[in-house]
Amino acid sequence: MDLVKMLLSNMTSESSLSALTGKTGGSADQVESAITSAIPSLIGSMTKNASSSDGAKSLLGALSQHKDTNSISSQIENADEEDGGKIIGKIMGGDKDDFISKIASKSGLNLGQTNSVLSSIAPAILSFISDMAKPDTPESQAKEAAERAEKAASDDSSFLGGFFKSFLKSGDDKEDDGKSDSDSGFDGGDLLGMLKKFM
Repeated sequence: MDLVKMLLSNMTSESSLSALTGKTGGSADQVESAITSAIPSLIGSMTKNASSSDGAKSLLGALSQHKDTNSISSQIENADEEDGGKIIGKIMGGDKDDFISKIASKSGLNLGQTNSVLSSIAPAILSFISDMAKPDTPESQAKEAAERAEKAASDDSSFLGGFFKSFLKSGDDKEDDGKSDSDSGFDGGDLLGMLKKFM
């Protein structure tokens, strides 16, 4: 299941972008660039955090508090940005300020606008993941296992290899090849797989 692609599709819909441009004053292209750059990194960091017992418990606790079933655009429009800022801080830890600066640089938004975009989408991201991580039926679990096996056979890059290559390099060391982070092959399936064991 391509969690990153599904999130990007919802977060960059016309209604979602409209809500964010109204909040930030940035252009739709700038906001879309910020979201496209941020979501793979956020999901990657959440996956890394959830790989430890304490990290998984912390994330599950956050997910249990974010179960909004309204549309993504509505959640973005009505987001508690103070809560969203705390979520970004928990996900990125000490890298938060550097992360926001890099997203601002990539998108052309200023720091305040970038912070507003990230803080507005963060609660919706948790609600979306909370919904997607619900335990599956045996049938859907079997289907997902088959899809994972097929993907593993066609892709020789492990999750960790792809993650560290894509997200832990500094911006100075990473050459800009014109591709967005969403082109890295990382889909967030590992995060859902871990969470479904505990949900």
